[in-house]
Amino acid sequence: MRLFIAVDISERSRKLINRKVKILKKAFNSDLKWAAKENWHLTIKFLGECEKEKKKLIIEKLENINIKSEINYIQFSKIDAFPNLKAAKVIYLKTAKGSEFLKELNHIIEIEMAKLDFEKDQRKFIPHLTLARSKNNGEINIKSNFLKNDFINIFSYIDSFSLYESRLSSDGPEYIELFTKKLK
Repeated sequence: MRLFIAVDISERSRKLINRKVKILKKAFNSDLKWAAKENWHLTIKFLGECEKEKKKLIIEKLENINIKSEINYIQFSKIDAFPNLKAAKVIYLKTAKGSEFLKELNHIIEIEMAKLDFEKDQRKFIPHLTLARSKNNGEINIKSNFLKNDFINIFSYIDSFSLYESRLSSDGPEYIELFTKKLK
């Protein structure tokens, strides 16, 4: 089973983001594969393929994580891209407020998952919500009016993180929630 740990966004935020995505879809060419609104999340740690027995150990580790935060929301502040705006292959929403909390959560989860022999991600953790990917790995030209700080200014309440199984098919990924831990 293919597993990852993520933070979900509120339904209200999904609706607000979806309004912006409709504007973006009209402006971009068809070489983009847009993430389904139901699948929007912020990945904290991708675990990859795991045996069912290891899933139980992962859940045990996640159950014992205690993290407190004075911030219980995140703010999406602008559109950005991986690897960068000039050679965009992935379009995402960048977080502003709440980013430090998500980085701290990532750090704690990385430590706990290392105890189960999961390798630490070598890339710098950048909290983000993926909106679209290039279908043919071509570059995406993002128009400057979408890059302004006032195009996106959406907040989302955060109250938990979850372990998901990802099932891939020709129709796109299906995410199945396996475990959820409420934040204090």
